[in-house]
Amino acid sequence: FSNGNGVKGSDPLFDELAKEVSAMSDFSTHEAMFFRLDTETNCLYMIFVHSTKRGQAQGGTRLKYEGYEKLEGAIMDGMRLSKGMTDKNSISEIWWGGGKAVICPLTMDIFNEIDKHKMENKDKIYLNLDLRKSVFVNFGKFVASLGGIYIAAEDMNTKTTDMLTILSVCRFVTCLPPEVGGSANPSGWTAQGIFKSMLATVMHFENKNDLSGNTVNIQGLGNVGLPLAELVLKSGARLNVYDTDAEAYETLASYGDKVKAVSANEIYTIQSDIFAPCAIGGILNKDTIPLLNCRYVIGAANNQLRDFDEDYKLLNARNIIYLPDFFINRMGIINCANEQYGRLENDLKDEVEKVYSETLELLADCDATSKTPQEVALKWATEKGEILHPIWGHRSIQLLNNYIARTK
Repeated sequence: FSNGNGVKGSDPLFDELAKEVSAMSDFSTHEAMFFRLDTETNCLYMIFVHSTKRGQAQGGTRLKYEGYEKLEGAIMDGMRLSKGMTDKNSISEIWWGGGKAVICPLTMDIFNEIDKHKMENKDKIYLNLDLRKSVFVNFGKFVASLGGIYIAAEDMNTKTTDMLTILSVCRFVTCLPPEVGGSANPSGWTAQGIFKSMLATVMHFENKNDLSGNTVNIQGLGNVGLPLAELVLKSGARLNVYDTDAEAYETLASYGDKVKAVSANEIYTIQSDIFAPCAIGGILNKDTIPLLNCRYVIGAANNQLRDFDEDYKLLNARNIIYLPDFFINRMGIINCANEQYGRLENDLKDEVEKVYSETLELLADCDATSKTPQEVALKWATEKGEILHPIWGHRSIQLLNNYIARTK
């Protein structure tokens, strides 16, 4: 534990917190969790490290308040997301472990002030750059203090420019702008991976190589949902879409009646072949699954299942094929996996094709074993997650032990 003033050491309150965290349903032998209250910006920084067997913990840094009003909500989300990154990095055969970071302002007002923006030429331009810069400078110093256990990346409400701010004080960061040798925003590649999974699914079940005649429901037209929508439309599908931002629909206006804007509830209930959640996590649960009117769930959002142990069973009971998010939305992390070694576009094209071929392999395995895609994909990820880094072994656990020794 480290407070915002640099005073480090144990605290009885954190001993009690550790006991409570280890009893939570989402705790899965996480190696470490780090907390720092930044008094300058009134933000709580949290870094969650699930496993570092394959390498340093890597995963996005999100800026969020809603849903984190209580510390429990932030901790549970951080644990689930970091475990998901272990599975995603493992299934992608990247030499990284799983981690996640959260920057949580202490009030919604503070979040709004940090995230304040205006619409100018359809681009979001931040107004209060001084405050935002302080948030990410101080967070970068926090990441640096861990000595390489965690590597930051872009995520919800964060940008490549924020990653550049982190780089000014910390070398452990990815998703940097191209002008400094980074891989930039990975969303376009994530969309391509999701689209390839859709194509593989209709090939497996319908024996066709495009989405002509299919209807796709996309929930969320953000950085991934919007390019995915265009890929789906160009493949011949019809589209139902929902987003909280009315301006998000403007880009799709040229497709005419092939696109229909629907309500928040209709995106679940209106008939479709594919439901693609591309916004927040936890949207597949005991309340929403009975509403679904689709054959397949193939989307980009992280942690789509609210209850990992039960919700995929509910989907299976309704004969809805669910492709696990960590298996199909991997292209984002693959995009920035080797920034430090240089980035080749052809590598990414090859990896997109692997998403297609491995989705076919996954579905064939399900047929052979009578298991769900969730069960098979988790088995593959768990097996690969036990493989130690070929050069460094379980080095980050040594970094963690050194950190503990330094801060006692």
